[in-house]
This record gives sequence, structure tokens and C-alpha cells, in this order.
Amino acid sequence: MGIRPGGEMTSRPLHFIWIADCSASMGLDGKMDSLNHAIREALPSMLTVEDQNPNASILVRTLRFSGGARWMEPEMIPLSAFRWTDLVADNLPRTAEFSAEFRSRLQREGAQSGDVQVSLMWNNFNDLDLHVVCPSGETIFFGHRRSACGGELDVDMNVTPTSEQPVENIYWPSGGAPHGHYKVLVNHYHNHRKRGCQDPTPYRVAVKMGGYVQEYTGAVSHRQPPQVVCEFDLDNRSMATLGGGNTEMGTALTLLSEQLRTPPMPQRALPPVLVLISDGQPTDNYDSGLTALMNQPWGRKAVRIAIAIGQDVDLDLLRRFIDNPQIPPLQANNPEDLVRYIKWVSTDVLQTASSPATRTTGTTQIIITPPPPVIAGPASAMDVW
Repeated sequence: MGIRPGGEMTSRPLHFIWIADCSASMGLDGKMDSLNHAIREALPSMLTVEDQNPNASILVRTLRFSGGARWMEPEMIPLSAFRWTDLVADNLPRTAEFSAEFRSRLQREGAQSGDVQVSLMWNNFNDLDLHVVCPSGETIFFGHRRSACGGELDVDMNVTPTSEQPVENIYWPSGGAPHGHYKVLVNHYHNHRKRGCQDPTPYRVAVKMGGYVQEYTGAVSHRQPPQVVCEFDLDNRSMATLGGGNTEMGTALTLLSEQLRTPPMPQRALPPVLVLISDGQPTDNYDSGLTALMNQPWGRKAVRIAIAIGQDVDLDLLRRFIDNPQIPPLQANNPEDLVRYIKWVSTDVLQTASSPATRTTGTTQIIITPPPPVIAGPASAMDVW
């Protein structure tokens, strides 16, 4: 560290970079609004950390990625001059914006999700049944709840008239849905003759692939043949284009690696802090991007943090990005979690990375205070992602 005339220590630059997923699914359920709010709220805490560590001069920049990646600012900005520009998720068809409306019923029943999910809801005591014909020709329904290809009917309601807000759900785990042709049907199995059970019974069906959800509506009566709602094909291209939009995380990491070269990184810098935030899975060559990042000395020396928004993120990929067993990926299932994790990154992590004890030689990982604990057990009632 240099010394100014009179013995005062000169500050060393610390690069703090937000790496934010802006794919279309981030526009659902308030995720992007919550992220923008959390980072805006964190900026005063970052300024406090800088004031307490005169040996560090913090510079900030934001890298957004979806279909491609680009910097939000033309260069690293001194923290004192940095102003957060709200990120905007890519556009998603209006038919996908209903997902929060289904969410409370699916969460109430403990429904599972994955690469492919088909859900049915209606608003009376009648017993409607959801059927999905798999690419193999096998049909998943109440009489055959699990298919050989991994699909499962995990929620089946109103066999007896228990709810006026029922939901049914069929899903394939992440990575488990077979490619091919799918057919979705609704059958009116029984009219329980309760109040409000007049036929035809209106229903809504949601077909989800990744973060993209297409909604269909219809109405069906008892003794009517099962009604075909929709048919769709699943392949690699449809998962990339319909999975909440493209999530080119590998491209972002490659672009980030260029910023961490020397130059533009000064040799006397402190280890940078890289914060990756995503709600989905890469749709490009993630391994290539991660290799480019880790090939840079500053990429290896960096303090790397990853925040998963919701349940659709591949946590193993985030662990590889972090590459530090002391720091797990942080799972944010609601806005409160996200604010808490962003604050931890902006205070505890930044404080440690900017402290006088920080060294830039070698690739030894900096020891930071543990992240906020991951709350185990059943999903919280606050969870919306």
C-alpha cells in the first residue's frame, strides 16, 4: 500500500460488480421490482462501509444479461457518484403474467414445479380432473399418477367436495421432462351438487416451461368427454425460447472476464466483489464463460457471491461460480430474503473485502462473516417465488 506525504495511506481501488439476470421471468411476481428496491436501499450502507475504510476506494458497475449481456454504465463509477438505474426485465407475453394468480393455490397445496408443469384451477366444489398425455403415449391422471418418464400428478382435489378454490398439478422435475409431443385435457369427473356447482364449470389451465407460462380457459360439463385444452412440443429450442426468455449467463461471465484483465484492472487493486443474481438456468455455454472468468487472476482472487431468486435455479452451477465451501448460494424465496442478502453483501462482504487485512497475492480465499442463515423446513407463508 502506498503512503502519501506526511504518512497518510493512499486508498486502493475495490471493484464491486452486480451481475443481474434480466430475462423475462424476472419480470414476474415482482422479482425485478424487489431487486431494484433492495439494491437502492443498500447503497447508503455501502457508502458507510467506504467511510469506515479509508484505505479502499469503491467503484461500482452493473452487468445485465438475458439475450446477450451488456454493461449498464460505460465504466467503473466511484461509489460516491454512483446512481442505481432500475433494471427492466425482457418482455414476456401477457399470457404469462397470470402466474401469481395460480401461485397461492399451488403453494397452499405444496405443489412441485420443474421444467414442465401443467396446472388446472376452477371455482366450485365439482371434481374436475387434469390429464396430460406424455410423448410416449402414457397418460397421467388420478388413476395413473406417475409416468415412466418422470411426470407426476402431485395435487388432485375435490374427490370429495372440500374446496371452492381447487387446483391440480402435474409436473416433471428439472431436467426430467422428455422431448416430444404433449397433450393436455380436462375431464369433469363428478358434479357434487353443491351450491355454485352448476355446469358448465369454467376452468383455467396453465402450461409452464421454465419461467414462461401460457394460460388457457374453457368450460366443461359432467358426462362430457374429456376436453382437449392444448398440445405442445418440447425440445431444446422451445426450452431456450420459452423458459422465461434467454438467460445467457455464460456470455455475461465472458464479458466480465474482460473487465478483470490488467489493464483495465489496476495491479494494486483490492480483490473485486462479484455478485451474481439469477432466477433461472443458463441457456448458453455457461462452462465457457466460467472458464474465461477463472482464467483471469482477478477472477480467481475475487470474492464471488451468488443469489438465487426462486426455486428454478441450478444451485450446483452457482456453487461452481462461488467456488468456496464457506459461502453457499443464497436462496431468496421472497422480497424480505432478497433485501436481507443484498444488505449482507453490501455491508459484511464489502467491509471484509475493503479492510486493511485484505491481500491480493495468491489465490487464497478471503474469510468473510457467514451469510444470513438459510431457514430450513416447510416453505414460509411469505414465499412467493
